Amino acid sequence: MNVFLLLYLCTSAARTDCQVIPVQRWIGPDSYQQCGTAAGQLTASLTDKNRKRLYFICDIQDAGDVGAAQRIELRLTRQSFLL
Repeated sequence: MNVFLLLYLCTSAARTDCQVIPVQRWIGPDSYQQCGTAAGQLTASLTDKNRKRLYFICDIQDAGDVGAAQRIELRLTRQSFLL
């Protein structure tokens, strides 16, 4: 199983316009737990104001779905230039 930690960067606290940014990827049977731990730690490190605009989601992909993993990694590269 592949698990991706995704950051949703929103322009307002209403979360109506958000950009998704892949942050990290885990592979293996305990990958969802690792992602959940990282998401919790990252969320706790945000200020109250930023918690309204930023949030982390763990997204599960099949281990055999290499195409999806590559698409997410490519999107990270493109979006990193936009930031």
